[in-house]
Amino acid sequence: MLKKVWGWLRRPSPLAWSAIFIFGVVFALVSLGGVHTALKSTSSNKFCVSCHEMGTPYEEYAQTVHFQNTSGVRASCTDCHVPAEGWPYLEAKIRASKDLYHHLLGTIDTPEKYEEHRLSMANTVWERMQENDSLTCRSCHTFDAMTLATQKEEARMRHMEAQQTGGTCIDCHKGIAHKLPDMSQSFARAFDALREDAAEADLGEHAYTLDTLPFFLEQGGEKAAGQLLPATQLEILQRESDWLHVKVSGWRQEGAESIIYGAPGQRILTAVMAKPTVEKATVGEAQVLPDTGQTWIPVSLDIWLPKENLAPNIEPVWSYARQIYNDDCSSCHVAHMPDHFLANQWIGQLKAKERFTQLTKEQNRLVLKFLQYHAKDAPSGVAAR
Repeated sequence: MLKKVWGWLRRPSPLAWSAIFIFGVVFALVSLGGVHTALKSTSSNKFCVSCHEMGTPYEEYAQTVHFQNTSGVRASCTDCHVPAEGWPYLEAKIRASKDLYHHLLGTIDTPEKYEEHRLSMANTVWERMQENDSLTCRSCHTFDAMTLATQKEEARMRHMEAQQTGGTCIDCHKGIAHKLPDMSQSFARAFDALREDAAEADLGEHAYTLDTLPFFLEQGGEKAAGQLLPATQLEILQRESDWLHVKVSGWRQEGAESIIYGAPGQRILTAVMAKPTVEKATVGEAQVLPDTGQTWIPVSLDIWLPKENLAPNIEPVWSYARQIYNDDCSSCHVAHMPDHFLANQWIGQLKAKERFTQLTKEQNRLVLKFLQYHAKDAPSGVAAR
């Protein structure tokens, strides 16, 4: 009997070939059907929250417009996290197998562990969406389908800018479905990277402060003569070892002689001088602004400071400021474009948002400077570029 079976297998008849072919087709169809059913069954919200650690993001999502809205259209978990078709769909399903591994490991099985990993998980999703041009968002939202004319002015301007520059949804819509993580760690790492790059670069004729720095009237001074605010432009006059002799220039308003501003009529903080230092400043011819009647005077001051926390050009500083501004503000709303307000208006705008922000006092100062130098009435000059 075994010999007959073996012989049949070695030299199958046409009927046997047909049986094998039919069996193969049936097996393939059943297998594909089983895989398809399995993949689809893992795409429901019910399946996604079957692991108890997913209860936290689900509760956050249930409070958003993607879950409950006037139109009654609901975006499920997979609508946002899994592309609809093709290789990106299969890749997302394969990648999701790591969730089972971490479930068994208990990586985020308590609220405390979840919060500890929230930032890294969010960054992973954001980076992926940056790479694929927010593919899952665009399965529902496309520029071609938008009626820009009926959108609010800020949204319309943002969407038009994104179309022109290749911006993607996640640039402005972080926190759209889940609570934003504590971004302070990410902001701190970005600043450390900025400072490291600046330390390795050679300074040219100008330098720009990265944060608030004390300055002195002599080399190696011990008692500060005042403070320079972040993103202040300095003209380098002399280099002595680890110290720089520089000139800081700007404007001061009559009656507020101890403060140097970035432009006449605009309260863009550049430097604050101690009272004895005020007399050391060189002043120019006073100007009266016709709109306000205020008197403003050009002023400059030669000072010394250690050669540290200084960047050779302003653009990396603005890039960092733009990043933390967009990331921080997008937790509540789409961040306003810098030219949405006048330079002086930005002061009140940021002041009103202080209790909602994750920025430190120093970061807030830099963001304000960035917004003012890119405001609707931004002053011209090197620092504004």
